[in-house]
Amino acid sequence: MFEKEERKLLEMKDQLDEIHLPLDEADDAIRRGFDRARRDKVKARKKRNRILSLAVAALLFFTFVTSIRVSPAFANAVASIPGMEKFVDLIQFDKGLEGIFKNDYYQKVDAVQTENGLTLTIDGAILDETGINIYYTLKSKDKLKSLSLGTVDLKHEEGIPPSGISYGGIDVFDNPKEVANRVTYHFESPMKFKKLLFTLDMDVSFQGEDISFSLPFELQENVKPGKTFVLNEEIEVESQKLTIEEITIYPLRVAVKVDFDEANTKKILQFEDMRLEDETGEVWGSIMNGVSARGRETYFLQSNYFEQPKRLYLRINKMQALDKDEATLVVDTVKGEIINGPKDDRLQILEARQSGMHLIMPDRDGNPMHTYDIISTGKDAKGKEIHISSTGMHVDEEGTRHWDMTFGATHYTNPLSFELTSYPNYITGDVKIELGK
Repeated sequence: MFEKEERKLLEMKDQLDEIHLPLDEADDAIRRGFDRARRDKVKARKKRNRILSLAVAALLFFTFVTSIRVSPAFANAVASIPGMEKFVDLIQFDKGLEGIFKNDYYQKVDAVQTENGLTLTIDGAILDETGINIYYTLKSKDKLKSLSLGTVDLKHEEGIPPSGISYGGIDVFDNPKEVANRVTYHFESPMKFKKLLFTLDMDVSFQGEDISFSLPFELQENVKPGKTFVLNEEIEVESQKLTIEEITIYPLRVAVKVDFDEANTKKILQFEDMRLEDETGEVWGSIMNGVSARGRETYFLQSNYFEQPKRLYLRINKMQALDKDEATLVVDTVKGEIINGPKDDRLQILEARQSGMHLIMPDRDGNPMHTYDIISTGKDAKGKEIHISSTGMHVDEEGTRHWDMTFGATHYTNPLSFELTSYPNYITGDVKIELGK
């Protein structure tokens, strides 16, 4: 992500070889990271038309390994903002957020509510037309030996547009008195609020007691408008055609609208490396999955909103793709069988029940870090929608991926059909499209 810094690090190799590294401590940190990851579950819920997804356990290890790439100047700049030093780990891998903090687009809030000995503080927020990041702290006078997050909801008198919401699990492994985290909303369509008064509802379990917060907060500045580049450029990768319709650059993220040719023989599931790249090779990478909209997809990248490169390109080299007849997972939860799916038989049912199922995928490619959600909302044999109300995802010691999911309905007719949203099968090419040429 920070190529220039990486080159400098390589040049410093000889100096680093002479420095003592606490490998025992590092190994212990990795082990604790994996232990913590296995305890955490990815929570998902659907409310109205919201798809709530959360990324995952393996990121703990990824964060540890790649932290050497963090810009020290960025970390120091964020940590210098009163109260923000505790959030550095949450934002250090997003170069769009680096620009936001450097250009004072982050808004300090400091709204506080205390219930039964636990204090919720909304430290600050970042709002644009694509969503909002809310940074919060939970604090107690005593050590937080038992604290877990339940449901989270954001309210506004104009209504919150259908959106994805993600919020990480709370880590009290070392029994701290304070934990800091972030709630992120991704709006399905651009939204600009007339008033900037919101309310964050949050349910937590604290020392065995259920606590509900409802904390109003107000932002002082409205959003900066997006910058749109209309492209309508058709590209082809391994005989699969798609059109890059337009790219809009917002402060929080970049929205790339893609239309897929109906004549394609494969379904494109994920873009592994869709990115923005300037004339020097500086890269802004992908940060989240696509959001469907009437047969099209919108993919979000890290933003370069506050940068002014001489040239800017959209680059794509690798996509997840499956033959269309393999892209629908059909299962019988009574028999515990997969009736249709990828023909390589990597995806298996470990357990099936009326209320859900546990899918696994043994590691065959040496890449157990495939940590995407695997399926989306499905239908039963009579066309009844089957929603995934919660999913726990992790990678075990052998590299096997696990998705343990619960259905929102238990009265249905087998078999069930789910569209696969990701799968480690790839097509590759070399796409380079200049913006604003």
